Amino acid sequence: MLNWILGKQEETVFYGNRRIRKRLLIHYFPVLPLCWSLFLGYSPLTLAEQPSEYRLKVAFLYNFSAYTEWPSLPGQVLNLCIYGEDPFGENLQHLRHKKAHEHEIVVRHTKNTEDLPGCQIVFITRSSIDNLSDIIKQLDEMPILTIADTPGASQQGVILNMAIKEGKVTFEANVTIAKRNRLKLSSQLLRFATEVYQ
Repeated sequence: MLNWILGKQEETVFYGNRRIRKRLLIHYFPVLPLCWSLFLGYSPLTLAEQPSEYRLKVAFLYNFSAYTEWPSLPGQVLNLCIYGEDPFGENLQHLRHKKAHEHEIVVRHTKNTEDLPGCQIVFITRSSIDNLSDIIKQLDEMPILTIADTPGASQQGVILNMAIKEGKVTFEANVTIAKRNRLKLSSQLLRFATEVYQ
């Protein structure tokens, strides 16, 4: 299904005019999270079955990692750290053995801010959001992609902040902080952001 949609987008780009292209890309984007989740290895969905919020957010985590460039990646792994109480549960198992930039994604859980500098991606859970300003200050100018799903987190310095609107996962991007942390967010990712701070 993902291949079909991507092929449809390419066909549109080849034959359509600019205005039509944009409309079709926006039209297909709400389907992409579902395709991402299928790509991650979820079981086939029936028409009656709807993926849960955090099931879809795991798919977004994967794509955030795939569409972000680090100045360098030490070792053979990409450390995704869940800071605080884990809201994903068993959905995180779908990231096992997945790779981004030829690096295997390794999920780690921590409630200790001293562990965070060893991560390439940090998801700050809602249970730890009260500590957000201290986390942002500690990770300032480090090549670490910060992600949250709490209203207002992007304005406070989180690079990518997810939300649920009308049953779909959306996200905001803080490009200013990404650049300060020497990270490059792909233009393909940014065009789907509901808000870009720069």
